Amino acid sequence: MNNRKILKYHSLAGLIAGIFLVLMGLSGAILVFQYDIEEYQWKEYIEVENYTGLNIDRGIREIQKEYPGWDTRLMHFEEQEALIFNLRKPTERLFIFVHPSTGEIIKEINELTTFTRWLLKFHYSFQAGPAGRILVFIIGIIFLFSLLTGIYLYRRSVLKTIMCSTRLNLKTRRTLYSSLHRIVGTWALLFNLVLVVTGIFLAWTVAASGLNPPAAPQTPAVNAPVGNLLAQISSEYPDFTPTYIRLPLKPDAQLTVYGLFDDDAFFYSEFYNSIRADYQSGEITGVTRVQEADLITKISSSLIPLHFGQYGGIWTKILYCLIGLSGPFLSITGFLIWWQGKPAKKLKQKKKISLSLILVTF
Repeated sequence: MNNRKILKYHSLAGLIAGIFLVLMGLSGAILVFQYDIEEYQWKEYIEVENYTGLNIDRGIREIQKEYPGWDTRLMHFEEQEALIFNLRKPTERLFIFVHPSTGEIIKEINELTTFTRWLLKFHYSFQAGPAGRILVFIIGIIFLFSLLTGIYLYRRSVLKTIMCSTRLNLKTRRTLYSSLHRIVGTWALLFNLVLVVTGIFLAWTVAASGLNPPAAPQTPAVNAPVGNLLAQISSEYPDFTPTYIRLPLKPDAQLTVYGLFDDDAFFYSEFYNSIRADYQSGEITGVTRVQEADLITKISSSLIPLHFGQYGGIWTKILYCLIGLSGPFLSITGFLIWWQGKPAKKLKQKKKISLSLILVTF
């Protein structure tokens, strides 16, 4: 297949996915800083007065008393800061801030109305339900095709661009847009491949889960002292850092503590390590380590951290933000290249028509 056909398919894929890539790229660039934004927005609820010690059990009892029958997750339990519970039902989600010492409820927030969570849902579904989730998956496939065809088209100039031996072509607007498209596309290539591949797998997972909505939770009362359980975990597994606690969804389930082991790879998710316990007695019943899992599970564990840049520090987030913006930039410059090429094509067609009229006349 010659370059002209490849370019045609590359342009077509870019034009089809263009507007969606702009929306996904812009939302993704913001979502890199999701937790930083939330920490700033929730500062007044997280900071507490009259702190006398961390009492997780008191907070859990209060939540189960005031919000029975919810899928309950404790997502933040740091010293001298409010406990943050995430409560879920099939069509509802709440954030509840609880005083870490007294168990008093400080604030209730509807998760679906917060900026970052609304944006996250928009990012993976365009706020369009199951159809939107499937659309995001399809757009991901098209973007991957666009990247692969772009690699083929610019294969001879990739090294030159990386070595900074290519310059902007200022001859015309079209050549300027084309050189910008090539340079930015080359420099962002590796990260964009990571983003699109992980995004496709995540979109597939989200789309599949959307077609099978969860059943209503039947969370039982937790009688086990969770504070003591965490102390036991710290003693028996000193290399494990708990980050997230999920109460059992039904009477025959278990209480699960998620977290990270010290020797985990930087790109592993916290939700693939778990220590399970009986919610009545607090006895530890099982431990799962992502390092001991099969390859597919390890790959699955890396999808979210690699897609959203949930590793490293602020510089990693800034890099991911810039790469996220490269998608919209490539879409816009690609459109401009196509648009700038239209007048030349029309002029060429007019010349052919004029020549044909002259030949007919004579």
